[in-house]
Amino acid sequence: MSTTPMTLTHEFNNQGLHSVFEAVGGIPIHESLDAATDRLEAVLAGLRDLMTEPSVSNQVTLIYFAADAALALCYAAHAGVAPEQGGAA
Repeated sequence: MSTTPMTLTHEFNNQGLHSVFEAVGGIPIHESLDAATDRLEAVLAGLRDLMTEPSVSNQVTLIYFAADAALALCYAAHAGVAPEQGGAA
């Protein structure tokens, strides 16, 4: 018997005494990775458009490669979730 790996609640932005942003716990890992992948793919699409602007192309290119590396990590983590635990088949 195996259990589905789930996310843990994690605060990642506090303002004063309050947690302003927090990762929700109890979400299957593959669903969280799908959401992260969707967001990163959207960021990369927007950065690709900005890379054609000469005034910002160097900075955007560096940001693009950082986001692309983060996306690759999401793909790799998603592939590492066992199929019987809801990962890729």
